[in-house]
Amino acid sequence: MLNKWKQHACVLLTLIVSSAILTGCWDRREINDVAFVLGSAIDITESGEYQVSALIPLPGNMGGAMGGAGDAKPFTIKTAYGKDIRGAVDNLQKSLPRWLFFGHRRVLIVSDKLVETIGFKPVVDAITRTPENRLTAFIAVSKGPAIDVLNADIRMERFSAESIREMLQSDASLRISLKEITAKMIAVGDDAMFPYLNKRKTTLKGHESEDIQVIGFALTHDGVMKASASDGAANGVRLLNAQFRPYRETLEDGESTITIAANSNQLKIKPSMRNGVPYFEISSLIKISINEDTNYDRDYDDIGQRSHIEKLFVKKAKSDINAALALMKQSKSDVIGFGRYLSRSQPGKWDKEWKGKWEELFPQSEFIVTVKAEVFRIGMNRENLAKKDQRYE
Repeated sequence: MLNKWKQHACVLLTLIVSSAILTGCWDRREINDVAFVLGSAIDITESGEYQVSALIPLPGNMGGAMGGAGDAKPFTIKTAYGKDIRGAVDNLQKSLPRWLFFGHRRVLIVSDKLVETIGFKPVVDAITRTPENRLTAFIAVSKGPAIDVLNADIRMERFSAESIREMLQSDASLRISLKEITAKMIAVGDDAMFPYLNKRKTTLKGHESEDIQVIGFALTHDGVMKASASDGAANGVRLLNAQFRPYRETLEDGESTITIAANSNQLKIKPSMRNGVPYFEISSLIKISINEDTNYDRDYDDIGQRSHIEKLFVKKAKSDINAALALMKQSKSDVIGFGRYLSRSQPGKWDKEWKGKWEELFPQSEFIVTVKAEVFRIGMNRENLAKKDQRYE
């Protein structure tokens, strides 16, 4: 009986001691105390200060499909300045009644002026040191101030950050996240590239709206923007990228035009060194489909005419690839990672001979480009349905 009372006493003593050291929820943070950042923009001022802007939703202004808060925007954009990025964020926090939370940030936009002058290294350092920052967030470079893109009056979505995120993960661009950018920047023989965004205004019958479009890719070397690929060169970058995204091309064929979709690309890159110069054999097999053809007399059952379309596309695709390669060599920006291909084929020589001087070797690289195209889909109809049937005339 005595032992039983001792056991009860020990349990009771343990409970008393445990309750004495419990401090309660001293570090609680209610949802009403948090400002969720959906998107942010980083600019550089003329004086060299960093300007950090954050897009924050306003729950009180967000109504349902049939309700709302009048013309009030469902978000606000707050801005602060600092000598570095983290300092600007701290100054922004001092002016807000809620705690900034970046764990739900979807997009990060950096101005081209900042990436051209200072580079992307300060951005990487500021983001990766804070665990709440999502490395899966999409990143892009803006033409002009980044805050203008973040503050664009987009009518399709409630938040510009949501519209930009959808655009950056669509076929209009390549899916590039902070994690991928960081991995490319620390690797020798690989450079980072970013989607290049531009804000444009459209006016229709007195109604003005703003749109954001992807105008190409920003090419960097050692984190600094050296060039931008647009139009044909941008399509060449797409074709050279291992993560191919479909795109469309409208080509002239005599007096008619034809719109072709590049649906898939089988890319092979064979690296080697010849006489101390990097040498790459690039082969591309592109499967294409017909979206529109203004040559109403074209017969897609004719193998010769199908072959003509394939040659037409091959000529343009090869020209785009060569334009992209020339731009990369000129800017010393190896955004495709040709050095990585070479290091995988000959890792020993890469570490001993080529890795330390890849910055000098890459602009001397020679490329042999082979492109083939295959029409695998002509659409629901093999000819224009509006074409008259000659048999009944």
